[in-house]
Amino acid sequence: MPATRHHTRSLWRLLLPLLLLLLYLSGGCSRLREQLEFWVERTFTEASPREAFLRSRPFDSATLARWDSAYQRVFRDTLRIELPHREVFRATGDPGLSAHALHLRLPPGRRLTVRTEGGIPFGELFRMPPAEEPHWLAGWDTLSGYLSYETAGPAAEDLLLVVQSLPKATEPFTLTLESEPALLFPVAGRDADNIGSFWGDRRDGGRRRHEGNDIFAPRGTPVVAAAKGRVARVQDGGLGGKTIWLRDRDRRLNYYYAHLDTQLVRRGQRVSRGDTIARVGNTGNARTTPPHLHFGIYGNGAYDPFPYLGPSDASPADPRRLPGTVTEVPRRGTHYLRLTPSRNGTVIRQLDGGESITEVATTGAFHRVVTVAGETGYVNFD
Repeated sequence: MPATRHHTRSLWRLLLPLLLLLLYLSGGCSRLREQLEFWVERTFTEASPREAFLRSRPFDSATLARWDSAYQRVFRDTLRIELPHREVFRATGDPGLSAHALHLRLPPGRRLTVRTEGGIPFGELFRMPPAEEPHWLAGWDTLSGYLSYETAGPAAEDLLLVVQSLPKATEPFTLTLESEPALLFPVAGRDADNIGSFWGDRRDGGRRRHEGNDIFAPRGTPVVAAAKGRVARVQDGGLGGKTIWLRDRDRRLNYYYAHLDTQLVRRGQRVSRGDTIARVGNTGNARTTPPHLHFGIYGNGAYDPFPYLGPSDASPADPRRLPGTVTEVPRRGTHYLRLTPSRNGTVIRQLDGGESITEVATTGAFHRVVTVAGETGYVNFD
């Protein structure tokens, strides 16, 4: 199985300590250990929509074998895209060409959304830890065609999206990937253009660095909860003047609001995303500056807030043409098979003029193709 998933069934939780003990004691008996690990995998892991479909055996064995083999094979693909991204996939009706992989990096503080239109395929999202097996994160069936995922910490995450059409599907589908800020902008009616001082800016003659973003707005502008949470502290004094600390248990983060003119919440109060909790001011050491909100994010240390607040991705452009019209490499010009749909993308190899190819998708000016040798890559024929 190309990925690990952890959906524990409560019915079997009482058996887990005993199973762990048996696994430990069976360390010298590899056959028993293999059988126990197989049983744990089947018992404690819920089938994904794709796996459930495969187990239902809706097609003959040969068709399903080719279909499953195509899925296993794409985990060896290394094609990479950048956000935002839109790609139109051709459904050829060939189970061996039904699965496709897209590697991407999701920056910290961003929420990934994936949408499909047309003949909706199965979709599965994996985290790709270095030197480890892919870790299953989320998926969809052939009815929904949508998922949303947010980075779990202050670092970017390498992800793999695998999509697979039904074994004999012939309806094309469009895949759109975009990212948006994980948090609501904390000053009502303002956006990232109103940030006037950023993470890392020098303070006190260079003796310290700015641990936040300063968002400028008229005095009295509503300050809102960037996420649902509980008010941990409401204070008045020190460099921040009137401050509020908001605890986000879902993300295990704390949000720091400083230089407030008015505090409108109390300690222990629960708030929803978008609730007004204060008003912009310039208290504390900001009394000589225009009114603004100092917004900070703290978890295991201080985080740069900007990725959590920056603008959503612009909608990606449609491909210049639909897939399915190219069957061989043009004999004129030089054409390279690349790992990314970019003229600067890493070259896999130069394609030969007249070489037979199967076009499976298009994005921008690039074609995703499969060669006779089984190589997959992007190529531009313009």
